[in-house]
Amino acid sequence: MAIAQRLGRMSMPVRNLARAMAAHEIWPLTIVVAASIASEQALPSAFAVAVALIATRWIARGVPSVRTPADWPILALALMGVVSLAVTAQMELTAPQVGRLWLGMTFYYGLVNWATSLKRLELVSLGLALSGLVLALGAPFGVEWVGAKFAFIPASLYERFIRLSPDTINPNVMAGYLALLLPCVAAPLLFVWNQLALWRKSLYGVVLTAMLIVLVLTQSRAGIAAAAIGLLVLAMLRWRWAWVGALALAALGLIFWRAIFTALATGVNFNGLPTRMEVWTRGWYMVQDFAFTGIGMGSFAYVTERFYPLVLQPTLPHAHNLVLQIAGDLGVPGLVAWLAVLSMVVVSAWRAYRRGVASGDRFLTGLTAGLLAAQVVLLFHGMFDAITWGMVRPAVLIWGLWGVAVAALHGTMEPAKLTKAGR
Repeated sequence: MAIAQRLGRMSMPVRNLARAMAAHEIWPLTIVVAASIASEQALPSAFAVAVALIATRWIARGVPSVRTPADWPILALALMGVVSLAVTAQMELTAPQVGRLWLGMTFYYGLVNWATSLKRLELVSLGLALSGLVLALGAPFGVEWVGAKFAFIPASLYERFIRLSPDTINPNVMAGYLALLLPCVAAPLLFVWNQLALWRKSLYGVVLTAMLIVLVLTQSRAGIAAAAIGLLVLAMLRWRWAWVGALALAALGLIFWRAIFTALATGVNFNGLPTRMEVWTRGWYMVQDFAFTGIGMGSFAYVTERFYPLVLQPTLPHAHNLVLQIAGDLGVPGLVAWLAVLSMVVVSAWRAYRRGVASGDRFLTGLTAGLLAAQVVLLFHGMFDAITWGMVRPAVLIWGLWGVAVAALHGTMEPAKLTKAGR
C-alpha cells in the first residue's frame, strides 16, 4: 500500500508536466508537420515527435484522444498502410508515403484535441491563412514553372523567378493546394467582414490576392477551375442569390460539358482526353487486379511499366485521378475507408455550419462554410489529379483541414464551451 502511494505521488508531477505539454501540443506538432513538408528527410523525426505527443496526451488525460466520428475508418486506413508496406515492390517509395499518411492522422487528432473552443478555432483560421501566404510567397522560388498555356502571360515573366532549391514543386501541385486553401482564406472576408479588426482584414486580403495571383501563374486549368467552384460554393453558402448563378453555370456546363472536360483533361503531360483516358484505364486495371491489397503506395509507375504499359505517352508516377489512385495504392478496402473518413468530415462540417447559422455565430458559420467548400475542391480537382494523396509532401495538409472540420463540431457541442470562447 505504501509503495502504491509513493508511486502515485511520484506520478503526479509527471502527469502535471504531461498536462502542461498537452495544452500546447499543437505548436510542436505544427512545426514538425511543416518541417516534413519542407523536407522529406524530416518525415521520420516528425512522425516520432507526433507519436510522443500522443503518448503525452495519454499520460495527461488517461486516453490518447477524444473520440471522433471517423475513428474506425481512420484505423482501417492506417491498417491498410501496413498492408501497403507488406505488398510493395518499391519500399523506398512506399515507406515515405505511408509515413506521410500516418503523420496526417496524428495531425488530425492533434487539431481535434487542441482546438476545443471558438477562440482556438480563430487561431487555426489564422494558421490556414498563413499557410496560404507561405505557399504563395515560396512559389516564385520553389516551383518548376511551365509557361505554355495562357497566351496573356508572357513566358519571359517566369525567367525572373529564381529557384533556390533543386527540390522543386510541380505547378499543378501548387495550384491544387492553393485551390484547397482559398475558400478557407476567403471565408472570413465574406462572413465576418464587419467584425474583423483592420489588421485581420488586411492580412486575409493580402493573402487572398497573393494566392490568386500565384494560382493564375501556375496555369493549371484543373486547379483554377477547382478554385472557382470552391469560391462559388462558398458564395452559395453566404448568399441565396448565388444559387441563381450556380444554376446558370451548371446549365452551361451541361451544354458544353465535352469541351470543358476536354480542356480540363488536357495538360502538360496530356495532349488530350485520349491520353488521359489511357492512364485512367491503367489505374482501373490495377484496381481490378489488386482489389484487396492494392499495389503499394507509390508503385503506380513501376506496376504500369511491367503489367500495363502505356502507348500514347511515357509512364507517369500516378493515375491522375484521386479515387483511382487511392484504390490502386490501398485496394478497395483502403478506398472505402478513405471515403468514409471524408463523409464523416463533411457531415461534421455541415453540422457545425448549421450550428453556426442557428446560433448566429458568423465566424463559426464562415469557417465551416470554407471547410465544406474545400471538400468540394478536393473532389473536383481529384477528378483530374491525385496530388492531394500521399505522393507529395503537402498531402498532410488534407488531414489538417479534416481535423479542423471535426474540431469545429466538437468545440461547439456544449454551450459552456461557447461561453469560454469569449466571443
